[in-house]
Amino acid sequence: MAVTTVVVAGTMAYQSARLTEGLAKHGVIEQLDKASLSTAEALVKPIRFKSLPKVQETIDNSLALAGDLGRGGLVLDLEGNVLAESGVADDPDLSGELAALAAAALADAAVVSGESGLMRAEPIYAEPGGDVIGAMAMAFSADVQLAAVRSQNLEILMIAVGLFVVLSLLSTLLLRRTLGRPLNQMTGAIATVAKGDYDLELAMTARRDEFGSMAQNLQDLTTTLKANRDADAQRASQMEEQTRVVEELSQALDRLAEGVLAQEITQTFPSEYEALRNNFNRAVASLRTAILKVRQSATNITGSAEEISRASDDLSQRTETQAATLEQSAAALEELLNSVNAAAQNAGNADATVRNAREIATRNGEIMREAISAMGEIEKSSDQISEIITVIDDIAFQTNLLALNAGVEAARAGESGKGFAVVASEVRGLAQRSAEAAQQIKDLIIGSTEQVQSGVELVERAGNALQEMVTKVAEISDMVAEIAQGAGEQARGLDEINVGVANLDRVTQQNAAMVEEATAAAHMLKSDAGGLADQVAVFITDASGAPDMAPAPASAARSVRAG
Repeated sequence: MAVTTVVVAGTMAYQSARLTEGLAKHGVIEQLDKASLSTAEALVKPIRFKSLPKVQETIDNSLALAGDLGRGGLVLDLEGNVLAESGVADDPDLSGELAALAAAALADAAVVSGESGLMRAEPIYAEPGGDVIGAMAMAFSADVQLAAVRSQNLEILMIAVGLFVVLSLLSTLLLRRTLGRPLNQMTGAIATVAKGDYDLELAMTARRDEFGSMAQNLQDLTTTLKANRDADAQRASQMEEQTRVVEELSQALDRLAEGVLAQEITQTFPSEYEALRNNFNRAVASLRTAILKVRQSATNITGSAEEISRASDDLSQRTETQAATLEQSAAALEELLNSVNAAAQNAGNADATVRNAREIATRNGEIMREAISAMGEIEKSSDQISEIITVIDDIAFQTNLLALNAGVEAARAGESGKGFAVVASEVRGLAQRSAEAAQQIKDLIIGSTEQVQSGVELVERAGNALQEMVTKVAEISDMVAEIAQGAGEQARGLDEINVGVANLDRVTQQNAAMVEEATAAAHMLKSDAGGLADQVAVFITDASGAPDMAPAPASAARSVRAG
């Protein structure tokens, strides 16, 4: 407030001083205007009549009338010569400035002012509105008026400063009486609150001024701090409970991390954390149950994997044996097919020979002995064919047995052996058809042998009955044609059997490869099951505190049934 008052008062004093100085200077300028105008009028006649003493007297009187305001003056004639001057003898600069102003007024025939209006030059007319006959210049000074004004302003300023000091002292005393006591009370109350005492009561809350507002705010602050203190105490209590809960839960989690699943949190938690304890205990119980189930499953998987591994090893050996046997059977069947093809070819050759013999017998009976010899060869071939048919019967019987064994093994293999069972059934059907065809061929060969024997006897008995022999030869030719046809059909059937056996051999080889892969997978499954059992064995699920060992699989000692 003091600074504001000083600034405002100083500003007003400065503006007032400037205003009074301006008014004083303006008054001097007005006096100069009046003095220069009256002087110019008074100099008309002296200049017209060239009365220099009168001119000098007039300018001196004007300056004398100006008193302390007049600094100097001079008069110029029409040619610019100085007619008279006053007060400028000791001040050449002022004399030069006045001469210049007068010359300018003479040249312009107009009033000319200089130095902020404190110098003025008037042209002198012979008559109003007439010709200019000279010029007059005067200079006034406002120092005396300004000094007086400044003295008055200083006196006013001193009075104002005195009043300001007195009023400031009075205001200070009044403020100390009206503000000091409430401030001291507020300071004491704040110090009490700062020390942590929030139970004080303030008497100034009923006041309607700023101190009442401050007291009310301080009272609200103490209430809030008291509530915060109580809340801090409650939070500290809750923090202790929470710390205890965290310690209990941390120890339980450490036991859980070590694999101990048989211990739960038995100490009761606060009500807001009791659900956490129950959830943890329920989670441990669920995990213990899951680990027990996993351990049992791992044990079962280990036993099953061991059984599968043994069964796969046994199946692999049997499959390799079966593949080798089937390969040998395929080779034997290939040889049989070659023999049958050779027999068919021989039957065809025999048919051609019989036809030639028939033609030769028709033309010439002399060739009868060659026919008898050929019939003997046919009889031998029939014996060989009978032996071949016997071999075919044996092969068909063995193939039937192999197909039967393959069907049994496919039934044991279950779902994965269905395709093999179908192949075995087809092979068995082919074997049966081959046996039936072999039996038919055998019957035909037996009949053919009997007929050949009869023909030989007839040829030996009745060499002269050529026509009858030709007839018999024709019958024999027809029979040999039928034999050739049956041998061709048998060759085709054996060819189909050979293709089937080849496919069966290929499928068996593939099955052997698959069995090897299954055996490797079974061994890997057994290893993984053992690793899983070792992993879950570290968990403790009973109250004894010792790690549980995975029990040996119940079926480990059980052997896999072969075949």
